[in-house]
Amino acid sequence: MQGKIKSFKTDSQNSKILAYLQTGASLTCLEAMQMGLTHNLRSRISNLREAGHAIKSVKVPTNSSYIAEYSLEV
Repeated sequence: MQGKIKSFKTDSQNSKILAYLQTGASLTCLEAMQMGLTHNLRSRISNLREAGHAIKSVKVPTNSSYIAEYSLEV
């Protein structure tokens, strides 16, 4: 995505998730809930992508299916 990257209020869920991802860590929905970041990580990731942040998702296998793991593209 080109152009200016949108910023968020520093205390918003989006800004907290972005700050966490900027540390180089990855994040799953379960981890986001356990950390108290959000109960709807997919929507927050969508907001961040719409704001111009390059976030990749990888399918991670679990015992019975797959979960998405999100991280910033480098």
